[in-house]
Amino acid sequence: MRRLLVFAAVLAVFGVRHLSWVSDQTAEWISLATPFAVVAAAAAVLAQLQARGAPLAVAIVGGILYVDGHGMHLAADSIRSEGLSGEAERVAHFWDERISHWELHSGLMLVVVAFCLAEAEARVPVAPAPWAAVSTVALLGLTLFAGVVEGGTWWLLPPAAIGLGIWAVLRPRPLLRTCAAAFGLALVLLVVWVVWHGGVPEFSDLGWI
Repeated sequence: MRRLLVFAAVLAVFGVRHLSWVSDQTAEWISLATPFAVVAAAAAVLAQLQARGAPLAVAIVGGILYVDGHGMHLAADSIRSEGLSGEAERVAHFWDERISHWELHSGLMLVVVAFCLAEAEARVPVAPAPWAAVSTVALLGLTLFAGVVEGGTWWLLPPAAIGLGIWAVLRPRPLLRTCAAAFGLALVLLVVWVVWHGGVPEFSDLGWI
């Protein structure tokens, strides 16, 4: 299913705002455009699956969480860049690095769950080509891993990956297996990261970005 690959690619491409070689001004414009691009890509997947009812409701809730969290993060991050101290910095850090990250990553995961729910009721065949499935697993898995590590929301990943994995075993379907494999890859990378560093340091803490 190529639209799922496009969705994964959009997430990966717009993740470049975290890289050190991207200027601050460019990163701000990328951040501003990110929710529009991600929601549009997700809507394209849902449209192809002809999502309705519960899957569409889950997607809407997930989309709202993602967009609200992303906007909160962008606003709080912009405020912190002006230079704060004391209680003001503590509050801004809380909304920037805690609540917003939790909200946007949980929302993103709910959107993926909505895809899987919609697949079960899809009135059109869902059978991604092997190359598209592998590419989706790689892009989505790496992006999820990087996002939860840098966002400090790594604890969301294990239950989501395990849940999708069990679901894929009990109700094997192409799109569900692809999403479960992507979350599984992200979880494996997270375990390797924990073993390597003895914890879950953010990439920025190590000076990688």
